[in-house]
Amino acid sequence: MNSFPALEILILEDQGLVRAGMRELLKISVPNANIHEASSYDEGISILGLISISIAFLDFDLKSARSGYDVLLHIRENDMETRVVMLSARAERELVVACIHAGAAGYIPKDMNDSNVFRLALDTVFQGGIFLPKHISDSETYAPHSIITRNLVTPESLGISGKSLEVFCYLCQGLSNKSIARKMNVEEGTIRKDYVPKLFRIFKVARRTELLIQVSRIGVKLPFVEEFC
Repeated sequence: MNSFPALEILILEDQGLVRAGMRELLKISVPNANIHEASSYDEGISILGLISISIAFLDFDLKSARSGYDVLLHIRENDMETRVVMLSARAERELVVACIHAGAAGYIPKDMNDSNVFRLALDTVFQGGIFLPKHISDSETYAPHSIITRNLVTPESLGISGKSLEVFCYLCQGLSNKSIARKMNVEEGTIRKDYVPKLFRIFKVARRTELLIQVSRIGVKLPFVEEFC
């Protein structure tokens, strides 16, 4: 896992022991990463304001008035190029889908208390995949340790390349059409009318949420956005 040097990673988790365990697992998965820790909404927002975070692992339920979900909304409202993975002891389909709709690019249930299983989820994220509980993508009854294991496929193998690939990665990162257009220096209508419908046709979906679920189900490997910069 040394192919992503100097990643800036944020762990937002109010339980010190859980945070420490995640830190150790992250050091195994990405030993060259810089890991930043926060235990509250305010601490997380402060770090995001100072450091360009590549991947943020956000605990959905913080013991405070504002949650990790609020941090996710802050990231998306400010067009930050941060890949967000939500963490929660809950994994109801409605909650997971709401997080994806808000711009999360993954969701790891915290009740996967087997460290090997949790590490596999982390590896999926760092290989460029979108990790979701298996019952979300397969419409199966939820089982805490039910995960998807497969070799990730490339977007190119699905016919996604060039500017379409760039749009695809931004979509999976949770950015709005307006934000994508600004980053690519094109009209918003070009994104909305040309690129997005093309991607929806490839994955046979009608909504962004469905797109990310399909990406997780198929096992598509996404390049990090930095590769387009």
